[in-house]
Amino acid sequence: MAQEGETATSTGEATVNPPPPPVSEKVAKSSPPILCLGMARTGTASLAQSLRILGVPNVHHGLEIIGPEFQKHWKVLDRAADASFPVLPTYTGKPFTSSEWDEAFGGYGAVTDIASFYAMSLIRAYPDAQVILVERDIQSWLKSTEQVFRPWKSRSHVRMIHWVGSYIGSIEGKVSLKFQLGWTQSKHPKDISKNARAAYERHYKEIRATVPQEQLLEFQLKDGWEPLCRFLGKDIPDVPFPRVNEAEAYAKHIKKTRNDALKRLAKKVFLP
Repeated sequence: MAQEGETATSTGEATVNPPPPPVSEKVAKSSPPILCLGMARTGTASLAQSLRILGVPNVHHGLEIIGPEFQKHWKVLDRAADASFPVLPTYTGKPFTSSEWDEAFGGYGAVTDIASFYAMSLIRAYPDAQVILVERDIQSWLKSTEQVFRPWKSRSHVRMIHWVGSYIGSIEGKVSLKFQLGWTQSKHPKDISKNARAAYERHYKEIRATVPQEQLLEFQLKDGWEPLCRFLGKDIPDVPFPRVNEAEAYAKHIKKTRNDALKRLAKKVFLP
C-alpha cells in the first residue's frame, strides 16, 4: 500500500511523490482545483494519497507545507483568514477572489485538509469546482481533533508560538491559530475546542446547502475506489485504497515543524 508522500504505479509499486514547487513558482491554471472539503481529521491524508494514485497533479495537504520556502503560501492563508472570518479583529469583509486563491492553490489539482477551514470562501471563489465531502462520526472526530485543538488552551503555548514565529520570521503558527479561531467562531484560543462541535455541524450544513448536487460527492473512505473514480471520471486502479494513520502523520508533522523552528531559532541566536 502506498504511504503518505508516495504514488502507486500501475504495477502496485510505490514511488516517492516529489514535493510540489514553492508557491512563487506556481502559475494559475484555467480549471479550478478539486475541493476536498471534509474537515481536517476525516481521512484527508488518505484521500489526498488516493488522488495522487489517480494521477491528480500536486495535491495540497497541510502536513506538507513546512519551511521557509512556504512563507509566501502562508501569507496568502493569512490574508484569506482576514477575508473569511468575521469573528477575527482583523476581518476585512472583502471576499477572497479566485485570483487571490490562485496565489496559493494555482498549480494544484486538488486541495485538502487546511483548505477545509476555508470551505465557503473556496466554494464562492471556484463555483464550478468539483467538491468531495467526507464526514466522520462527530464523537470520533472530536476525540481525534483534541490532538489539534487542545494545545491552544495553554496560554504559554500560544505565547511561545507567537514569540518563536516572530523571532524566526515564521507565520505558520499564527495563521493556524487564526483560521481555527475563525472557523470555530471563537474570540479566544481556549474556546476553540469548546466551539468545535457547533462549527463541525455548521460546516457540513453550509456546504450541502451551497454546492450543486452534480458537483458534490458525499464520500466514505470505506467505499473505496468505485464512487470516487466514477465522480472524477477515472479508471479504478489495481491497488488497494490507501489508509493513512492521521494521528501518527500529524504527530510526525508537529515534530518536523518543531525541529525546523528550533534549527531556525538556533541560527538566529548563534549565527547573527
